[in-house]
Amino acid sequence: MLLVACAAILGVLLVGTGAAYGAVGLENGQVARWPLVSAAVIGGLVGLWMMGLRRAWFEMTLVQRVLRVVGASVVAAGSFGVLYGLTEAPPGGIAVEWVESYGDGQELATQTERPLMVYFTADWCVACAELDAEVFQDPSIRPRLEQEFVPVKIDYDRGDEDTLDAIGRFQVSGLPRVGFEGRDGEVMWGPSFEGKVGIDDFDGRLDRVLAGDGEDTGQWLETTLGEGGLWALFLLVFGAGVLASLSPCIYPLIPITIGVFGARAATTRREGFVLSLAYVGGIAATYSGLGVLAALMGGVFGGFFQHLWVQAGIAGIFALVGIALLGVFDIRLPQGLHHRLAQAGGAGHSGAFVMGMAAGVIAVPCIGPVVAGILVYVAEQGDLLLGWSLLAVFALGMGLLFMGLGTFSSLLQRLPQAGGWMEGAKAVMGAVFLGLALYYLRLVIPGVGQVVDGLWMTLAGIVG
Repeated sequence: MLLVACAAILGVLLVGTGAAYGAVGLENGQVARWPLVSAAVIGGLVGLWMMGLRRAWFEMTLVQRVLRVVGASVVAAGSFGVLYGLTEAPPGGIAVEWVESYGDGQELATQTERPLMVYFTADWCVACAELDAEVFQDPSIRPRLEQEFVPVKIDYDRGDEDTLDAIGRFQVSGLPRVGFEGRDGEVMWGPSFEGKVGIDDFDGRLDRVLAGDGEDTGQWLETTLGEGGLWALFLLVFGAGVLASLSPCIYPLIPITIGVFGARAATTRREGFVLSLAYVGGIAATYSGLGVLAALMGGVFGGFFQHLWVQAGIAGIFALVGIALLGVFDIRLPQGLHHRLAQAGGAGHSGAFVMGMAAGVIAVPCIGPVVAGILVYVAEQGDLLLGWSLLAVFALGMGLLFMGLGTFSSLLQRLPQAGGWMEGAKAVMGAVFLGLALYYLRLVIPGVGQVVDGLWMTLAGIVG
C-alpha cells in the first residue's frame, strides 16, 4: 500500500508541476517528456507492489505467482517507458521541408543564391533522429533553414551516384553529418560538423555561413588538443567516460554486474579492487581495439553498432538474462569452459575480464554518439597509439564507478543473510532487463516506437 500511495502522490505532483509550467506542449508542436516518464514511473511502482518482493517463488500461491508475472511485466514496461521518454525525441514536431537530392539542392541554391546545408542521416542512426527533432525542428531554427538556406537531406545508405558524390565531397566518416556550401559553391569546413550539437551552437554556425566565415576551427577533440595539449585531451575523454557510466543503460546495472563477476564476495578490498580492475580491463580491451581499428580503417563505427541486426542481438541477450533472473532457468557456464577458466587463474578474474569485453560491446549503442565522436577523430588522425590510448582512457573513465564500488563492496557482507527478499530483488532486476530488451527492440520493430509515440501524445492530451 505504501508504494501505491507514493505513486499517487508522485503522479499528483508531476501533473501539477507540468500544468503550472505549461510543459505539456512545446512551441514547435512537440509534447513534453514528463507525461510519459511520470506514467512509466507510476506504473513501475504499482508493478513492484504486485510482485510481492518479500516472498520467494516457491513460497507463493498460484494467485501470488500470477501477480508476480503481471507485476514483472508492468515493471518491464515502466523501465522501457522511462528510458524511451528520457532518450527519444518527443513526437509532434513540424518537419523541415527537405530537398532529397544533392544535385537538385545545388541547382536550387544557385538559382536562389542561398547557401546549401546537407544533412546526412540513416534509418538506424538514433542520434540523427534526435538532432532532427530537437534542433532542426526547433521554432527558432526551422524557419531559418527553409528561408535562408537550401536544406538537403541525404540517406547515407541510398548508395546512388548522387549520394556517393556528396559523401565524398563532405568527407563523411560518421553520422549525423552536416555540411555547408557557401553561395560560391565552396564547402565551408568550419561550420560543418559530425555528431550532435545544441540549438545555440547550431544557430551560431548558421550565422557563420551567412557571414561567409568558413574557417575551420576544429572539432571538440581537435580544439582541446590545440589549446590544452595532449593531457587536456585525455582528461576530456576520461570525463566523457565518467559521464557515459551515468547513462540510464549502464548506471542501474552496476550493482548486479559487480555481484556477477564476484567483487561482492571478495574478502578483502584488495581482492575486490583486482576483480573490478579485471572487469574494467576487459572494457578497455574492447574500446582500445576499436580505437586501433578506427586508426587503421576509419569508417562509421558508431553506426555499425546501431544496425538492426546488432540491436536485435543485444535485445535477445537482455531478454535471455531477464527471463533467467525471473527464475525460469539458470544461466551457467559449461563445465568445460568453467574448468578452463579456473585453470587460467581463477574464474573470478578471467570471467570478469571476459564480462568486461562483452559489456563494452553491449554498451556502445547506448553511448554511441560519444564513442562515435572519438572514433571519428581517431580515424581522421590515423595514429595507432593515439587511437589505442584515447579509447583506453575513455574505458577507464567509464569503469571508475565499477572500480570504486567493487573495491568497497566487501562492506555489503554485513547486510542481512539471503532469503526470500533476494529472490524478489532478482525478479526486479529481471523485469528491468526485459525493459532494456524492449528498448533495443524498438529499433528492430519500428511499430513499437509508433505505438509508444501514440500513447505519449494521448497522455500529453489528457494532462493538458
